[in-house]
Amino acid sequence: MSIKLLTIDYWNTIFDSSNGYGRNAYRMKSLVEEIDRMGIIIKKDELDKAMEATWEFFNKVWTEEQRTPMPKESVEFYWNFLKLPKSDRAIKNIVHAFAISILEHPPKVLPDARKTIEKLSKDYDLAIISDTGFSPGTILMELLKRNELDTYFKAFSFSDETGVSKPQTKAYQYILDQFNYSVEECCHIGDIERTDVAGAKAMGMHAILFAGDDTGLFQDKDGKPTKADFTAHSWKEIPDIIKSI
Repeated sequence: MSIKLLTIDYWNTIFDSSNGYGRNAYRMKSLVEEIDRMGIIIKKDELDKAMEATWEFFNKVWTEEQRTPMPKESVEFYWNFLKLPKSDRAIKNIVHAFAISILEHPPKVLPDARKTIEKLSKDYDLAIISDTGFSPGTILMELLKRNELDTYFKAFSFSDETGVSKPQTKAYQYILDQFNYSVEECCHIGDIERTDVAGAKAMGMHAILFAGDDTGLFQDKDGKPTKADFTAHSWKEIPDIIKSI
C-alpha cells in the first residue's frame, strides 16, 4: 500500500536550532525591562537560575504530562520563581516577547528541506505535527510563511492548540481526521524517538527518524536502535525512502 499522507515535525526536522542564543537574549531583555519598571533589582545569576528552572519545568510537563505548557504558563512560572509581585501587564508583555523571539532571531531551514518538501507536495498530502515551546503555533505558522513553506502543507497540529504533545495519539489523530486515509497510508517524519517515532508507531503509521540535524537538544543519544521503519540522514534521502515503503 503506497503512502498518501506525510506528517512532518517542525523543529530539527524542517528548521534547525540556530540563533538560540539570540532568542534567549531577546527573552531575557524583555524580562529585565519589566522587572526594572517595577524598581526591582535582581542579580544576573538569579535570572539565569530562574530561566534554567523554567526549562526544567517545561521539560517535566512535556515528558510526564505529554503536553507543552502554554507560553503564559511558562512565563508565570519564571515570574513566581523569582517571587516577583503580580503584574498582568508585565506577564502579557513578556509572553509577547517570548513568542516573537523566534521571528526576531529565526532558525534556518535545514539543507534541501525546502526543495524536497516542494517536490513531495506534488505527490503526497503534507501536514505538520509539532510540539511548541515559548512560541505558539500561530507564530510558527508565521515563520513558515516568511520562508515560503506554508503553502505546501494542508493541515497543522500544534500542541498549544490541541492540548497534547507527541506521542499522544490526539496529536496525530487531529491530522488524520482531516483526510480519508488509512494509517497504513500515512508516514510521519521527525527527529525524536520518544515523541515522533513512538507516537507514529503507536498509531499504526510508518515512521522515518530524521537524523539530519545534530543541533537538536532533545534527540536520543543513548545509541539504542530506533523503532522507526527507516532513518534519514538528509532530506535528499527522503523521497526514495518513501517510495520504498
